Amino acid sequence: MRWIQEAWTRLRALFDRSRVERELDEELAFHLEREAEKLEARGMSPEEARREAHIRFGGVERFKERTREAWGIRWLEDLADDVRFALRQLRRNPAFSAVAGLTLALGIAGTAAIFSVVQGLLLRPLPYERADRVVVFWSQLNWRGQEYDHVRERTTAFEELAAYGLDGVSLRTGSSTSLAISSLVTANMFDALGAELLLGRTFREGEDRPGAEDVAVLSHRLWQSEFGGEPGIVGRRVTLNGIPTTVVGVMPPDFFFPVPEIGLWRPLDLDPADPGYANNGWLSLVGRLEDRIGDARIRAELDRITTALGERFSYPERWDKTRGAHLIPIRDVLLGDVEAPLVLLLGAVGALLLMACVNVASLMLARMSDRREEVAVRSALGAGRGRLARQLLTETAVLGLVAGAVGAAAAALSFDALLAVLPLQGPYGFGDGYARILSLDWSLAGGALALAVGTGVVVGLAPLRRLGGARPAEDLSRSRGSGGGGGGGRLQSAFVAAEVVLAVILVAGAALLARSVAELQAVDLGMEPDGVLAVDLFVGEGDMPAEERLHFFRETAREAAALPSVQQAALITRLPIRDRGWQGSVRIADRPELSGERAPNSYWRVVTPDYFQAMGIRVLRGRGFTAEDRLDAPDVAVVNQAFVDAMWPEGTDALGKRIRSLAAGGTSGEWATVVGVAEDTRVVGLRGPVPPVLYRPYDQLATTNLNTVLVLTSSGDPLTLAGPVRALVRRRSPAVAVARITSLVQVVESAMAESLR
Repeated sequence: MRWIQEAWTRLRALFDRSRVERELDEELAFHLEREAEKLEARGMSPEEARREAHIRFGGVERFKERTREAWGIRWLEDLADDVRFALRQLRRNPAFSAVAGLTLALGIAGTAAIFSVVQGLLLRPLPYERADRVVVFWSQLNWRGQEYDHVRERTTAFEELAAYGLDGVSLRTGSSTSLAISSLVTANMFDALGAELLLGRTFREGEDRPGAEDVAVLSHRLWQSEFGGEPGIVGRRVTLNGIPTTVVGVMPPDFFFPVPEIGLWRPLDLDPADPGYANNGWLSLVGRLEDRIGDARIRAELDRITTALGERFSYPERWDKTRGAHLIPIRDVLLGDVEAPLVLLLGAVGALLLMACVNVASLMLARMSDRREEVAVRSALGAGRGRLARQLLTETAVLGLVAGAVGAAAAALSFDALLAVLPLQGPYGFGDGYARILSLDWSLAGGALALAVGTGVVVGLAPLRRLGGARPAEDLSRSRGSGGGGGGGRLQSAFVAAEVVLAVILVAGAALLARSVAELQAVDLGMEPDGVLAVDLFVGEGDMPAEERLHFFRETAREAAALPSVQQAALITRLPIRDRGWQGSVRIADRPELSGERAPNSYWRVVTPDYFQAMGIRVLRGRGFTAEDRLDAPDVAVVNQAFVDAMWPEGTDALGKRIRSLAAGGTSGEWATVVGVAEDTRVVGLRGPVPPVLYRPYDQLATTNLNTVLVLTSSGDPLTLAGPVRALVRRRSPAVAVARITSLVQVVESAMAESLR
């Protein structure tokens, strides 16, 4: 076939040029020789015959050029010549090349890196089948087990409706224990999401019911990090919370739910005989809508479900879960908090890249004035405007590609550092967030290449206008005179105006950001974060009896206090600023008990006696806790000033008052006497008013706590204590996991970044 022959000829001419040229020379020589032989046969001498043969044949070089053009690769040769010329121009002007190249490289690096993140999160499809049909049934409060069963039995809008919740489990591998983020799910959760497994199977019907075998499905990340990607992991028994559990499946690398940090999934045991089935609201609901159901039917179904829930459970007004209940697309639940900041950031770095292009285009315009004579000579020698434009665009494209290579390298080297500062927290706002599932891939290189070519073309368009009115004679005379010219004045003025506009926009945004940062830095934390280390300790439910846990945490704090540079050691159940923790309604003695929306609420924290001193929290009135506040002593409490203002707005002294919280009422639900008032500290984040907080002594309430934060105050860099603390915990008990170690300064910085989103 002719096209195959033509393609083969072009490939040979491109990749085996020397042989093809040699064959062309041999063929031409053959034809000349045959023609000379014919002329000799007519009586010419050999010299005359060869001369006449050349005359009749025409110019050999012209014939070669036509033959090369017939090969169809002439444009590649011209392009190669243009590229070589462009590289020579860059070498001849190193100062210009360095300034222009680095300017573009900085813009390309930032834009390519942010685009890679945007592509990995926002442009890549979610790892669920027909993800547009997957929704979360949202309520202002989490659902209870009996509410889920009630909805599932009555809905007709969902193909599948599943329940899930988050918790942590201790994972013991060899002699070490780590914390894994786990999701307890109903057996149909993977069907609701439309998930496919990498290995094994998902949960079977009945494995989420009482008495079923303990099984788990691992995330790909946990399978790789803890088990080295062992192919035979399915069927192996691992220890979770001290309980042997059989691994039945492994999910693909791109799958995550409900948070990117997820490590494994376990069946959710919804036992109607368990008191928590009717009382504990901690579940979320996710479902897959029927394909043929429209928006009108969805709204009608939602109204019917919420009405049935209200009739069945008779919610108090304050806790009415049907009020505002609605369906949220799964994409909005998972990515809603990160989408707007990332798009805004992409726009900002895009503006910086555009400013870089304008700067380099201005440099190119100025440089064109110096090259007017060169362009005029080339034009006088026959180069058309198209040829000149191609050469100029090739120069700017080469500059863009060089800058793109530098920018891509810079983006790759700074990618991990970028992930550490980007607002990539997941739906529940803990851990590394989406940084955990992002990695360098070809999208960064592809984005950098596209940006490099695009910027090269954009930069070349400005000086291209100078060619539009090129007059060789006039330009040659100017080059011999002043060498100046005002033809590009208006264009350069437009560039200056564009740069000013972009600069004003970016400076205004930076000023607003700086003001927000200044406001956050001025927030009174109510504590001293410098020199404080927070160590999250986790014990699985089956790893250690309750009394043994209490003794372990207390003794660990005592031994940690003896480490070099440690000044104070204390324990708390929820770290301020970072951990929201529990809330409970408060009852005050000698007052009528209030219910519904009128019932006062407070956060609560359980702490050891040294906590207030270790954190630099002042006790304003009364006293803090002491070693005498044990389980067999009268129940006592310390409250913050916001608690006093909320419960006794008339200014009554809180000391000596007896209070009780449903979330922290002591092991026997006894009343606690207020013995101290502490200054307000930030509870969750850095914005908004400080809520009421109720503190209780660790020895009176800690027997049921599975996770505790060890707080250490150091005279030096607190992070240097991380190694010794890990060794201490491992020596005292391999069953206890060090879930996280961070300085309080890092906690504050993270909260500040979260507040700026």
